[in-house]
Amino acid sequence: MFSYIITLIIVTVFFSSNIWRFIDEPASAGKHRVTAIDGMRGYLALSVMLHHAVIARTWLSTGRWSLPEDWLFSQLGSVAVALFFMITGYLFWGKLLARDGRVDWLRLYIGRFFRIAPIYWIAITGLVIVVFARSGFQLQDSPTDVAKALAQWYALGFLVQHDFNGYENVWIIVAGVVWTLKYEWRFYIALLPASLFARPRLHLIAAFAFLLLSIAGAQLSHAESWKYLTMFAIGMLTASLAKAEIRIPLARNLSSAIALIALGAACWVHPEPFSTLQALLLGIMFFQVANGADIFGLLSSRAAVRLGHISYGIYLLHGFVFSIGFDNAAIRPIVMRGSIEFWIVTIVGALVLSAIAALLHASVERPFIDLGHRVGKRASAGVGRWMAAKGNAGNERLGDGTTG
Repeated sequence: MFSYIITLIIVTVFFSSNIWRFIDEPASAGKHRVTAIDGMRGYLALSVMLHHAVIARTWLSTGRWSLPEDWLFSQLGSVAVALFFMITGYLFWGKLLARDGRVDWLRLYIGRFFRIAPIYWIAITGLVIVVFARSGFQLQDSPTDVAKALAQWYALGFLVQHDFNGYENVWIIVAGVVWTLKYEWRFYIALLPASLFARPRLHLIAAFAFLLLSIAGAQLSHAESWKYLTMFAIGMLTASLAKAEIRIPLARNLSSAIALIALGAACWVHPEPFSTLQALLLGIMFFQVANGADIFGLLSSRAAVRLGHISYGIYLLHGFVFSIGFDNAAIRPIVMRGSIEFWIVTIVGALVLSAIAALLHASVERPFIDLGHRVGKRASAGVGRWMAAKGNAGNERLGDGTTG
C-alpha cells in the first residue's frame, strides 16, 4: 500500500506544476460537471496501471499474466474499472434525465465516436508496430489472416480480438484493457430503449429496477455482462437520486471519510472481482463522491482534475510501459532486482506515461472532441432539414390530392 500511495503522491505533485496548465479546461466547460468525479478518473486510470505493473513483474519472470496475491493490488484493477462503469452510467443516464429522455442520438453517438476512436487507434497502431517489430517486419501469417485480425483490433472494441502474425498473447501489449470498450458501447446502445423511462415520474423507479434486475442476473447467470451492468446501474441510480434531489446531508469531511471506508472495505474484504458485494461497497463510495465528497480536497485539486482529463490516454496506453518499458534488455534486470528498483522504474513509467497522455490530450483528444461536437451538430441539423423537407413535400402531395 505504501508504494501505491507514494506513486500517487508523486504523480499528483508532478501535475500540480503550471507547466501542465494547457490541460486545464475553460471554466464554462465544467459548469455542469461534478469536479470530484473528474478528479477521481485520473486516479482510477493510474490504479489500473499500478495493478498491471505488479502483474507485469510476475509475467516477466514466469510468463503468466495473473492476479497478484497482494490484497490491494489484486483488487485495484476491478475496483477501478467498476468505478469507471459507474461514472459512465451516472454521466449518460444523467444526460437523458436532463432532457427527459429526448436526446439527439445522432449527436451523442457521433460525439462518442470522436471521443473514443482517436486515442484508441493510436494505441492499436502502437500494438501493431510492436508485433511487427518483434516479428522482424516479416509476415508470419497470410495477408488475409493479418488483415482480418487488424480489422478486429481497429473495430473500437466491437469485435473479439485475436493474435496475429505469429505473435502470441498480443493483448498483453496493451495490458488487455480494451475489453471494457465493448461494454461501454453496449451501454450506449442500451440507452436508446432506456430513454423511454427517463421521465420525471419514472426514472427513479426504473433505475432501481435496472439495478435489481442486474443483481439478480449476476446471481442467477454465469454471464459476465450482468456483473458489469450492475456497475452501470449503480451509476444510473446515483444520477436519478441526484435528479430527484434525494441526498443524505453530511459534512464534506464525514462524507469523504465514509467514501474512503467503503473503498477500503471493497479492497480489504477481498471480494470476487465485479461481484455484487464489491459493487455495493463501491456504490456507497461513488454515491458520496457524486454528492461532493472530494476525499478531503484531493479530488477537487487542480492536479487531480488534470489527471482526470488525461485518464483515457493513461488507461489505454499504460500497457506499453510494461511491453516496451519493462520488457527490454536494459530495464528488465532492474525491474527484477528488488522492490525498490521495481517501484522506481514504475514511478518513472507513470510520470512518462502521464506526460505523453497529457500531450496527446492537447494535440489529439481535445481537438477531436471539439470536431465531434461540430460534426454532430451539423449532421443533426442536416437530418433535421431533410426531415422538414420530406414533411413539406408530403404535405404538398397531400394538398394536391385533396384539392383535386
